[in-house]
Amino acid sequence: MAESKPDNKHSKWITPFVKQCFVTMGVALSMMSHTTVLAFPTALLPQLRESHLIEIDDNSTSWIASIVGFGLITGMLTVPIIVHICGRRVINLIAAITVTLGWIIIYSATATHTFIIARYMQSVVNGFTAIVGPVLIGEYTSPRNRGAFLTTLTTSFAIGVFLAHATGSSLSWQKSALICGCISFVDIFIVLCSPESPLYLAKKGRYEECKKSYHWLKGDEENDELDKMIKTAMSEKEYKNQTQNILSYNLIKKMIKEYVLTLKKREFYKPVVVMFHLQVINVYCGVILFDVFAIDMLHTLTGSNINVPLVLSSLDLQAIVTNLLSIIIIKKFRRKTVLTICTLLTITAYLLISTYSYLRTQELLPFDYPIIGILLCHFHLAAIYTGCVSIPNIIAGEIFPFEYKGIGGMVSQVTFSVCLSVTLKVLPYLFSSIGLPGTYCVLAVLLSYGLIVSIIILPETKDKTLQDIEDTLKGNSIVGQKIESDMLIS
Repeated sequence: MAESKPDNKHSKWITPFVKQCFVTMGVALSMMSHTTVLAFPTALLPQLRESHLIEIDDNSTSWIASIVGFGLITGMLTVPIIVHICGRRVINLIAAITVTLGWIIIYSATATHTFIIARYMQSVVNGFTAIVGPVLIGEYTSPRNRGAFLTTLTTSFAIGVFLAHATGSSLSWQKSALICGCISFVDIFIVLCSPESPLYLAKKGRYEECKKSYHWLKGDEENDELDKMIKTAMSEKEYKNQTQNILSYNLIKKMIKEYVLTLKKREFYKPVVVMFHLQVINVYCGVILFDVFAIDMLHTLTGSNINVPLVLSSLDLQAIVTNLLSIIIIKKFRRKTVLTICTLLTITAYLLISTYSYLRTQELLPFDYPIIGILLCHFHLAAIYTGCVSIPNIIAGEIFPFEYKGIGGMVSQVTFSVCLSVTLKVLPYLFSSIGLPGTYCVLAVLLSYGLIVSIIILPETKDKTLQDIEDTLKGNSIVGQKIESDMLIS
């Protein structure tokens, strides 16, 4: 890997922006692999039941579908331990190789336990990339383009789901597994050709490698950020060494006090609180309804005389298109503005759908046109994928300081997983007790809560460097932080 210099004819088009697109593609393919793993049972399980070539019962069915959740939690709890040792690039490479091997195992599987083992392997490393992916793009890309690049992750999610559904519904599960495996296989080569994160190298004291990686990614026009990054890393390293010498006489006492100190730091607890409420928006905006309960929801809104596969395909394609459009929107407008408008539109969609479905089920409408329910679903989905899903992913890659990116990302993703599990458990009971109208009203209330708190506490991150965001969260200078730390520790 060499520094970006205009010394050959290719340098005219191999610009820093192109290189940032290239490395972002690697992370995006990793996220696409994530969703193909999640959505694969939709096609796998029905084919296994029909073929009778592999014995499958209700118990094995539930394990094949749910093992992903256990693997994700395992990966999320493990990655903070290894992220500072291995680096972001190595973790991404391990994930791509493991997911590819998992698809090969699934292709050749002849027993249900093989599916379970392979999917557990894949989901563990997906837990790695769920945390490291947004962080890596945040550290790879320039501030002015970071939001647009991070938005590609949400687009990757939608494309992954569409690919798994499309191949699984038209091909055998073996061929579907091979096609899904091609994504992670290509990702291996992209990651191999990508550099390590400059911020990671700076924090590890590898300053020359940091400069080479930074110039390869961003050229020579953003050296102010590079200088600030290295100076801050040097200062923090010096301070940690001094603190370590002072407290080395009692390791246990040091660890306890450092944990207490960490919990009191604004740059730790504020991002955690912010991401908790952004994940509330992410989960309760309705994306789960379209992924899991779409057929039941469509029948309630439109009746049974519709082409459900065609309508679902139109919704999946709209999700992809809306994600692509959101890249432009998020690049031009402030994060909080996009989040506020899209969440308000989602709440409006909830209330409209709730009112319409109530009037329809109570036969209070003078008309009954299925197209109305379909259009309401498209309106809801557009609001979701424009900002409610993409903004939390963007903020997750920007808001956590380097020192807490591992544990911060883990807390954020575990919060999402817990909210997801609770929602999937509770929603069937809500549907049976208060119906679709009441359920949508409850979700609208939860979404309103998440939006109100987020508006109050979320700092604006658009076009700011990661160091500027960290300084904003700290609220004072690094020198002031050292003095405060010394007072708390002593």
